Amino acid sequence: MTPEVDLIELNKCHMRQTFHNPTRWTLNAFYFRRATRRLQIKIQRKFATVRKDYLLRQVEGGPRHKTGLERLLNAGYVVPTKHARNNKHGNVSPGQIQKVLSGLKAQGDAAQNEPKTPPGRKRRSNAARYFTPRAGGRMTPGIYERKGRKAPQKIFAFTDKPPSYRKAFKFYPKITAAPAPPLPRHFYRALARAFATRRR
Repeated sequence: MTPEVDLIELNKCHMRQTFHNPTRWTLNAFYFRRATRRLQIKIQRKFATVRKDYLLRQVEGGPRHKTGLERLLNAGYVVPTKHARNNKHGNVSPGQIQKVLSGLKAQGDAAQNEPKTPPGRKRRSNAARYFTPRAGGRMTPGIYERKGRKAPQKIFAFTDKPPSYRKAFKFYPKITAAPAPPLPRHFYRALARAFATRRR
C-alpha cells in the first residue's frame, strides 16, 4: 500500500460510516495524484457532468443546484415526499423518475413520452398515472401518482426555494489528520527504493 491508497481507502471507510449504503460511484468519487519531488499528495473529487454537486453539498453544506428533473419540468425545485419510491441506496428510484417524466410528457426525447391510449382501448386499471394539479385548486403544487380508484398520493413537492444541506461528510478534517501515522513507514520505503534504482 502507498500513502495515496491509504488515504483513498480511509476516505471510503469514512463514506460508509457517513452515508447509508453509498453507491459505487460515490465510493469511487475521489482519486489521487502521486507525490512528486515536492512531496505533495493531491486527493480530489472527480468532476462528472452530472452528479457533481451532491458530494460538494455534503462536504460544504448550503443550497444545491437544479437537477435534470427540475430543468425538464421547469417547476422550481422538486422535493421527494414519503410516498416517493427509493432504491436500495436510499435515493429516489430512477425508474420512477423516468415514469414521471414520461407520464407528464416532459422527456427530453419526445419518443420516450407515454403515448395516448388508442380509442376503444381501455387503460389498465392498476397502471400508475402521474399528473400535476391545476393552480388554485385544493391540491398543493407537486406531482401526484394515481393508481386505479385509490386516492392520489403526492410523491414530489414543488418549491421555489432551493433545498439546503448541512455539512455531513468531514472530508478535509479526516484527510488532513490521516497522513501523519503512516508517513514515516512509506517515506523510508520509498527512499530505499529510490536509492536502489538511482543512476550510478
